[in-house]
Amino acid sequence: MAELSAIVQTAGSVNLSGKRVTVSVVTDNENLPTLLSRLSIMLLIPPPETTYSKHVTMTFQGGRELLENLGIFTADMTRVEGIKDGMLRHENEKRSYVRGAFLGSGFLSTGKNNHMEIAFSGEKLRDEVVKLLPSAIGSVGKGSRSGRSTIYFKSKEKISDMLVFMGATKASLALQEEMLVSSIEKKVTATQNCDVANIDRAISASIKQIEAINKIDGDIGLENLDEKLQTTAYLRKSYPEANISELADMLGVSKSCIAHRLEKLLSLANKQK
Repeated sequence: MAELSAIVQTAGSVNLSGKRVTVSVVTDNENLPTLLSRLSIMLLIPPPETTYSKHVTMTFQGGRELLENLGIFTADMTRVEGIKDGMLRHENEKRSYVRGAFLGSGFLSTGKNNHMEIAFSGEKLRDEVVKLLPSAIGSVGKGSRSGRSTIYFKSKEKISDMLVFMGATKASLALQEEMLVSSIEKKVTATQNCDVANIDRAISASIKQIEAINKIDGDIGLENLDEKLQTTAYLRKSYPEANISELADMLGVSKSCIAHRLEKLLSLANKQK
């Protein structure tokens, strides 16, 4: 319900024809019709009719009931500003809403110009979505584009954290591996006499550690770890290229202490289903 509501909020339009009300969602994402049909079936809502031309258009019949059920309009067809009170009670509902907003009106670009953006119909909805994001993501850029209020992220680290929060862990891992390889390549260039075998082992270990941390974050949330493990997890994600010695120096602890904490995070991830 939360995911479908966010998609319709950000990418939907209301069509009036006499007393007949329909809701259309227009997108360039060819995978979205499959998702909307699946969500509709789960919610016992008639799936939308899909047409393909320059864009993909999905039209829901029974628009009045749909908009009311999704918390976008009231029974008398008054637009609800922001997110309906009581809709997002649990953490997974918050994640689903943010994911739906991104699928409805977001875009992502990585490489030389890293940019992730989600657009909203107004500042109230945008600001309420910002409140749903975990504190670990840090500050969020705000702006406007084509009359819509936006949030955006410029760093690969924040983009990766957003992908994990929305449940796109595979995409996040691909981005983190790209960051890791790029960082290691810079180190190799700067240090001609470094041991390539050690670097390969460091890359492999770091990737496994970050993968385990992302799994823990997706399953139980890093905020639920004890303070020492939580700090170590965030530090490893922030500095994927750092070795054990460098991480230890940053925290002011011994290398064996850092190694033990990372092993504990790996073990914890393996215990999760």
